[in-house]
Amino acid sequence: MKIYKDFNYRLREYILKKHGSISAFCRATGIKYPAQMGPYLKGKSIPGKKLLAKLEKDGADIDWIMHGKRNTLISGLGAHLMTSSYKLEMERIMRRLQLLYQQLDATHSTQFDAYAVINCNLILDEFTRSFEKFLGYNNNALQGIYFLDLIHPNERAYVHNYVFIEKEENSKCELSSRFKSANNHYIEVEWSAYGNNITKDCKEHREYVIVARKSLNTTTNK
Repeated sequence: MKIYKDFNYRLREYILKKHGSISAFCRATGIKYPAQMGPYLKGKSIPGKKLLAKLEKDGADIDWIMHGKRNTLISGLGAHLMTSSYKLEMERIMRRLQLLYQQLDATHSTQFDAYAVINCNLILDEFTRSFEKFLGYNNNALQGIYFLDLIHPNERAYVHNYVFIEKEENSKCELSSRFKSANNHYIEVEWSAYGNNITKDCKEHREYVIVARKSLNTTTNK
């Protein structure tokens, strides 16, 4: 059967809807390096037998990805399984974050109010709901927003240089900044960022996990 054009867009849509990121998909399917997906996602290479087997095992609708035609048998239970897998990945991230804080201070577990994942372009990319609730925004209001736009203008340059420029791979930093809330006021927030390269030695494919809580000395400013 002739392969329809734009299969790479459907492949990307499937991966992001189910797993949230390319790196999460690779971890779930046993692909060692996320960069291996680059030619397929750019439409330069057609998925071969091995990748199609991994996609099928992962629950993907191969006919839809390759030909743009939905498999009518995938419904109900299949959709539920895809949603369940996405939730499981979120739960794994939460457990890893909690473990990170426990390791930082073995005497007590530090609690946080919100978390999100931002991509190498500093765009709020994944799991924004808790951040939206934390700052008083509506659901999906922060999806695709430039992260530094939430920081007080007087503090953006420092945050950009300290967190996203100077830090190396797998580095952690903790600081306090004023974040813009939904009512256009700024609240003092204690937050931490963890940078991790998706592909080795490539900052252009770095992701950041952000966790935050209201400062104990919270002040509100316009």
